[in-house]
Amino acid sequence: MKKLFKIGLIMQGGTGWIGGTEYIKNIILALSSLPNEERETFEICLLYNQDIAPDIQNQLKPYLNAAYKLENELEQINFVGRLKWKIRRVLFKQTDPRFSDFLNKNKFNFIYPYLIPKNEKLLYQGCPWIYDFQHKYLPDLFTKSDVEGRDRGFAQIADLSSRVVLSSKTAAADFQKFFPDSKCQTEVLQFRTSLPSNWYELNTVAIQQKYNLPERFFLISNQFWQHKNHLIVLESLKILQKSSIYPVIVCTGHIYDHRKPDYIDIILQAIHTYGLANQVYLLGLIPRIDQIQLMRHSLAVIQPSLFEGWSTVVEDARCLGKKMILSDFPVHLEQDPPGSVFFERNSPQQLADLIGEWWEKLPAGVNLEEESLAQQRNKEDVKKFGYRFLEIARNSQK
Repeated sequence: MKKLFKIGLIMQGGTGWIGGTEYIKNIILALSSLPNEERETFEICLLYNQDIAPDIQNQLKPYLNAAYKLENELEQINFVGRLKWKIRRVLFKQTDPRFSDFLNKNKFNFIYPYLIPKNEKLLYQGCPWIYDFQHKYLPDLFTKSDVEGRDRGFAQIADLSSRVVLSSKTAAADFQKFFPDSKCQTEVLQFRTSLPSNWYELNTVAIQQKYNLPERFFLISNQFWQHKNHLIVLESLKILQKSSIYPVIVCTGHIYDHRKPDYIDIILQAIHTYGLANQVYLLGLIPRIDQIQLMRHSLAVIQPSLFEGWSTVVEDARCLGKKMILSDFPVHLEQDPPGSVFFERNSPQQLADLIGEWWEKLPAGVNLEEESLAQQRNKEDVKKFGYRFLEIARNSQK
């Protein structure tokens, strides 16, 4: 019997970075979407430290060959172990002997995302992932130590790794820009979102009423981080008030930004100052199934972000055939989903014009024809994503 190609995916994110968790989840679902004859050639394993939300566990469990909680699987840390691992790091130049023992024991072939120095001869291979270079373009949104930490980590990848995965052509060009002398090969992996098929059959009105929302609204589904640019939307609503146009905006997403804990206070103050209390609904972090139903019900999705690696929100809306108003950030232009329009990312007037126009003409609720077409396109997109990841993984063995 031919040995199966064993893939280990290291869970990313958590409540502080929902996008990281969704990224790994979407890789698993994309690999699982491949035809049976392909699917039977590899195993999918999840490696994690933090507990995974029950809804994500339940969604992924049917597609995993194994799941390893690393604190239970790695050799316990003690004096003898520390000494042994130090000797192997110093004498044999092994980067992470403790983790390496676990990977060898379980006969993994490919680990992702994970940096393996190109001079290390190991039984398994891996590839690191750089999500974006936001700290280079918006350094004011980071602490000095955060900037230094990202620079150090990305430089290590550029120096030590033979390959690196980036989520967009834009980010791949940035890698070449910031590390022009690196011999590290860039691999572009543009992810796609997978949604459970039964989510397309649910009653969106029930979820709209669950949160006591008006029938007609635009949706923003971003965590309340500064670069997500919520303030420009509030400014556009203020502009529209002068023309007696009063669109409703519903916001979902975690309201805490660890880099600027008082940012939500700035948002709330702007809502109060501009007199938008009856137009802006802040729902916070809600179950993903509810968020998707609100997206289905909305007039359109607004994604005003100043920076993205590859926007999960855009991919979610693409799955549903929803219209989108997007900032003209290069990655959004690269994603270029059907039914999208773009505004200059620092122009509340341009955004106000688009919101005002669509508020007048778009109906609420699901467009079944558009959604059905989007669902069919998504199935093919997800398979292409799965094949692309598998190509990157298998090429690591050459």
